[in-house]
Formats: sequence, C-alpha cells, structure tokens
Amino acid sequence: MKYLSRNKIYEKIEPFKNAKKIYLFCEGDKEVNYFKFFQGFASNIDIIPIPNDNGKSDPIKLKENSEILFFGSDNVNPKFSLSKELEDEIWFVIDTDRWNEGDKINVLKGYLTERNEDYQGWFLVQSNPSFELWLYYHFYSEKPKDEEVAKSTSFKEYVNLKIKGGFDNRSMPLEIQRAMLTAEENFENLNGQPTLYSTEVFNLAKQIIRFTKAQLDLCLEDLKKSPAGNIEGLNRSGA
Repeated sequence: MKYLSRNKIYEKIEPFKNAKKIYLFCEGDKEVNYFKFFQGFASNIDIIPIPNDNGKSDPIKLKENSEILFFGSDNVNPKFSLSKELEDEIWFVIDTDRWNEGDKINVLKGYLTERNEDYQGWFLVQSNPSFELWLYYHFYSEKPKDEEVAKSTSFKEYVNLKIKGGFDNRSMPLEIQRAMLTAEENFENLNGQPTLYSTEVFNLAKQIIRFTKAQLDLCLEDLKKSPAGNIEGLNRSGA
C-alpha cells in the first residue's frame, strides 16, 4: 500500500467545546509529531500532545511540568484544567532505556497513584527500549530479533532501517489499529515494567481508536482505492 500525507486523505475536524481531552506528556519530538496526526480526526475528542520543557524529558521532569501546567506554581497560573464530567485524561509516554536510573520511573508511578486518589484520569505508558518500538509494530507482527538489532548502532537506527525510508508521521500512524493488536500480542511484563521489546502504548492507542476508528477506516479504505501516493510503499517482507 502507498501512503498519502494526512492532509491529502482526510480534512481536519475541529473538536467540540465539550470534547473529551487527552493530554499527552511526551519525552521527545517523535512522540509529539506522531500523536499530532490524530488531532482533528473526530469532533468529540481533543488530543493534546505536550512536548518536554526545554529538553527536560526524564520522568520526574515530565511530572514537574504537568504539576505546573495543571496546578500552577507561585509565579505561574495553571494553563490547563481537567473536567471530571467529560472524563479528561492525562497520559505520560516514556522510554525505559535511560530512565530506570535513580528509580525515576517508579517516582512518576507513585505520583500518578497519588493523583488517581482524587481523580482516576492519570496514566503512564512505557516502551522498552524506546518509543521507536511502537513505530516498529505498525508494520511487523513479531518482536525484533536481537541479532538484527545488534547490527545497528542504536534501536532508533534499527527501526529506521526496518521501515523503508523511516517512519513518516505524516501518514503512517494510520496503521495504529494494527500496531495496537501487534503490540498487545507481544506484550510481556516483569516486576511491573514491560520486558525488552514490549510497549504499553497499545493502552493509549485503544483510547484514541475508540474515538477515531470510523475516520481511520475511511482513510485506509480511500488509500486502497488510490492509484498512487506521495510516499513510497513499504517493504513488508517478514511483516
């Protein structure tokens, strides 16, 4: 299948004023750009990816940024507010590879547990080793092989090589439904954390798909009918 950019296949829909909001605290630009793709897919959901604050991307820094944005500080008023009536949600999207040092992930988990005592709307999804694994599962149904990963200088490079031309956030997130199923099938957990080549992002994907499935299916159907796209089709050997 060839892929068209988002603006070629579906027009953006403005969310209703009373749309449910999903706030996403992201470590890096890759995550922000990925989730931006789903903005405007449905009028009853408002997806709001939030980048890190000037490169401060570890779990504790993301936690601190969320506190300021939702509850303010001595010098700053809150930027966002949560609607319990609309069941707004806050998600943290984090990697494993760097942040197990200093127990930073567990500190964030403890914070979310405290927040959920007042309002059950705070969530975390962790990828091991990194968010690129979630991108990989858009096109491959089995876990990466250690011997193949070892040939690359990084897991990011490995995924870029596996996906012809690298993952394109302008179009390839359309495969989110496939990624959700594949990631969940391959998921394993040990001592409360995903094992290597496991990602919890499928839990967040389920929420996004819940509101956008009709539009996603229409886009995929249109692509099947399209004679050509502006992005070359993927080599799915082994997928």
